[in-house]
Amino acid sequence: MLKELQQARQVDVNTLAERFAVSGMTIRRDLAELDHAGLLDRVHGGAVPRRAPAYGSRSSTMRLEKSRIAQAVAKLVEPGASVGIDTGTTCTAVAAELAGRNDLTVITNSFHAAFELRDTRSRVLVLGGLMTPELSLTTSTAAQEKPQIHLDLLILGCGGLSVDRGVTYFDPAEVEVRRTLLDLADRVLVAADHTKFDRKKAMALGGLSIVDLLVTDQTPPSELRRAFTEVVVAS
Repeated sequence: MLKELQQARQVDVNTLAERFAVSGMTIRRDLAELDHAGLLDRVHGGAVPRRAPAYGSRSSTMRLEKSRIAQAVAKLVEPGASVGIDTGTTCTAVAAELAGRNDLTVITNSFHAAFELRDTRSRVLVLGGLMTPELSLTTSTAAQEKPQIHLDLLILGCGGLSVDRGVTYFDPAEVEVRRTLLDLADRVLVAADHTKFDRKKAMALGGLSIVDLLVTDQTPPSELRRAFTEVVVAS
């Protein structure tokens, strides 16, 4: 059902009932469960894919927490490292913290992150692709450039973190770029504030086992905390 939603702006109950040969009541129950899980939004007569809030509105929330997380992440980046920086507001804050370095190789598919690094003396590679309203680049050249890229550290943001769904996001196209970069990285760091705890979005990058280190602003709930190898709480 999620696949149908990802490929269409909206699906209705009758179409889904016919497609899966089940009753409308069954479809409505399933849609309610998926809505509760954060994987879609129910509307009159059907459902629509859940979309990320606009970048501008997200950038104005949790600003202090994101700044603290970014500062903590920057301290963990080794001298001379090759670093992948994800899209999203927290990762943009990380890019701003790293802008004063002159020893890094930074690879990103985010124009927001690249703009923060415009005056850096480090090397910056912006991956090409189709620009989204988030000013990220999808259907990226990352796949073509894969043999040439090695990342000591990949810094990811996220839409949600949960024990059962892992690291999740809104946009399937951006997830594909992340998956390519994930294969190229020695270590994976997720930078996420506490509002992402126990949240689930439509697209899963992988289980929490793909994450080597979580940097956040509050200690996660106990079950979520046990799922991570290492957690740094920025103060």
